[in-house]
Amino acid sequence: MVVIPLALLIREKHLKRIFSSVETEECLLCWGLISFVIGIAMVLAHNIWVANWQVIVTILGWVALLKGLAILFFPDFTRAWTKKIENKQWLPIALVIAVFIGLVITYFGFKG
Repeated sequence: MVVIPLALLIREKHLKRIFSSVETEECLLCWGLISFVIGIAMVLAHNIWVANWQVIVTILGWVALLKGLAILFFPDFTRAWTKKIENKQWLPIALVIAVFIGLVITYFGFKG
């Protein structure tokens, strides 16, 4: 949540490659499988619904799981949605927010 969005902010060509990879069925399948595996692992290991920062991890796990399922079962919808957000001006802002969330989770995770 910190390194990858930060790298995508700094190296914009990587972000463009990611968006172009959605065009191929193989890459889309890989993205779906990876997201599903990460999501299911997070949900199984950390399904904690409490009123503090730990719920962020739980929500991110469920989002990853649902995203993986959406990519696997609805690839055409995923391609269409990706095309809509590819050149949006708010994309760098979303990456900065992802870095911030990653920093917050890292801080609280190591603080104990």
